[in-house]
Amino acid sequence: MPTMYIIGIIVVLLILSNIKIVKQNTVLVVEFLGKYKRTMTTGLNLKVPFLERIANTVSMRQQNFVIGGKYPSADKVIVDVATNLIFEVNSEDEGIKKFTYALLNPRQSMEATIENSLRTYIAKETHEGILEKKEELALHIQTDLETQFREWGMKIKSFQITNVNFPLTITDAMSEVVASQQLRKAAENKGEAAKIQAVKEAEGEKERKRLQGEGIALEREAIAEGLRKSIETVQKTTNQSSTEILAILNLTQYLDTLKSVGSSPNSKVIFMDTNIQKTSELMQQLIASMEVKK
Repeated sequence: MPTMYIIGIIVVLLILSNIKIVKQNTVLVVEFLGKYKRTMTTGLNLKVPFLERIANTVSMRQQNFVIGGKYPSADKVIVDVATNLIFEVNSEDEGIKKFTYALLNPRQSMEATIENSLRTYIAKETHEGILEKKEELALHIQTDLETQFREWGMKIKSFQITNVNFPLTITDAMSEVVASQQLRKAAENKGEAAKIQAVKEAEGEKERKRLQGEGIALEREAIAEGLRKSIETVQKTTNQSSTEILAILNLTQYLDTLKSVGSSPNSKVIFMDTNIQKTSELMQQLIASMEVKK
């Protein structure tokens, strides 16, 4: 009886030891007598005692493979490139089998393949071209690697060029080129701004003179209209000729001008002959000049 208990306990322990609970996004590769048999998926699984064994645990999550290296460009500049490969294992049984058995050292093989592709591409481009074509470089590398990685049971999700560095002398030279280009653009912009300003000022001066001319013309038109009305009014009252009336108006304007000059706070000492006889002579001179013009 005790022997049966012992046998029963051994059987239970044997069964328990061969129960495998597989975590989410994980599969187990099972071998039967040293040969690939099947894969255990998420959940509760049993394996055959003594005859089956777990050969590999494979994560089905997306994984990152970071690699960096220095490679010569077409113009003999050593380019320091950092990359990040995002991949996942093919979820089909054949893909999982390839991932487990195709490579003895998966990391070393992946690194060598990526480096070879990077070196080949960078050797065809100048260091400036590499900076300008980072996205194109990444796409080229991804396309170049996809076939090989598929043979290893992996699917590439993306390939990223995370950083590109050059020797300090090259970086300084590129900075100087960029600085000189910016200075040239700034000078061009300044010159263009000065040109625009000059054009605007010329246009403004042109408009100012046009408006000034229009103002003077309107002013003269208003003066002429005022004189006409004044002459008509005086003629109705005095029956004087238009020549005499214009002379009187001009004399009045002359006297008003003398008054404003004398009352101005900024006026200096002015000597003028204000004798009434002189005023009469001025009146006669105005009438005579107007009659001559007729």
